[in-house]
Amino acid sequence: MTTPAFSAPDAPTRLTYARARLLLGISGVGTCVLVAAALIGFGIPAEVLSRSNEQPLLHAVTSLLLAMLIGVAMLFPFDLLGGFVVVRQRPRITGFLRRWTRGVAVQVSIGLVCITVLMSAARVGGTAAVVASFVVLQGLLAALRGPLVRMIAAFSTDAVPKRARDAAQRAGIAPKQLVLLSTSDEGFVGGWTGIAPRQLLVPARWLALPDQALVAALQRRRIIAQSGAHRRGVLGAIAWNTIGFALVLTVTSADVATAAGVLTMAAGMTLWAFVGVLVLPTPSRAAVFAIDHAAARNVGTKAVQDAIERLDRWQDDEERRSAGVETIFHPVPSRSARVARLRHTEDQASSLSHLHAHHLARHALWLGWGTLSPIARAVHCNVGRPALWAMLPGD
Repeated sequence: MTTPAFSAPDAPTRLTYARARLLLGISGVGTCVLVAAALIGFGIPAEVLSRSNEQPLLHAVTSLLLAMLIGVAMLFPFDLLGGFVVVRQRPRITGFLRRWTRGVAVQVSIGLVCITVLMSAARVGGTAAVVASFVVLQGLLAALRGPLVRMIAAFSTDAVPKRARDAAQRAGIAPKQLVLLSTSDEGFVGGWTGIAPRQLLVPARWLALPDQALVAALQRRRIIAQSGAHRRGVLGAIAWNTIGFALVLTVTSADVATAAGVLTMAAGMTLWAFVGVLVLPTPSRAAVFAIDHAAARNVGTKAVQDAIERLDRWQDDEERRSAGVETIFHPVPSRSARVARLRHTEDQASSLSHLHAHHLARHALWLGWGTLSPIARAVHCNVGRPALWAMLPGD
């Protein structure tokens, strides 16, 4: 049972849904950045955790678990606002807490596995082994995103109806690749799983789209896979995170063989993730424009425009944004910007190329789970919404 929580976007006397979530995200991410900067600036990890690489691994991991739980508590007010208050349909508090607890439990479990691997690698092989292990962990997170999506949040797997199979075939996707998932979170848009895309998660809500809009949405997914844009997005995110990981270890001299070193690394990677939040949306938007353009050439501008407008209403539902807000905070352009670009079908700047990396910004956030960075689920699009933590909202 849910109740309406926010007014329509054009209501003149109330803060819009999109802007309320943006302010919430800015506050949550800002809090994470300030805490991370304080941890490094005041040398807090070395004061509260062991600096010895001879501390038993179990004891070290246990102390880091306590640090992780403190971080969970720090983010809880933002999660509560993002999943229970600043939502279109307000759930029961018991339902929200049940979903939140499940999502946090899975995230903490993944974090424990990752830090155990990184600390073991550091104790056996030093910095080179740690960096190599981090690359492998990111690859595993990318490869296992489909199963992990369904572990983090409750989804039901529906039978793929004939209409969806027909739409997939018209879009050039083999129906056997489709996995139809139902969730109460209307912001879930699914996407390809793995590094080399083979399985496509599709929201059951998409069956409410008209035939042409559904085909256009699936056509975009086909282009994302076959053009290599999905693979480039994942590999580009792994590269971005790995560069940051190496820089953090160098600049902070963090010894990941110790509990204090792991917490220092996590704080540094939180700051690096914040840099990514500011820098990576620009190439991510360019990929969205290019994929829109390619899809319009195949199924027509009208169908793609219809899909853009309908799907955006299930997410931010913000038709226009200022250039500054869009540049800094949004890896997916506003629907007015996307529609305007579609009208210039001969614009060569929008042509899809081997340089476009789809969802680069949001892949980097998800793969950052391996460093305990909390920013991945503090950003405005998914804070408090576990169904969107592993597969963030997009285009």
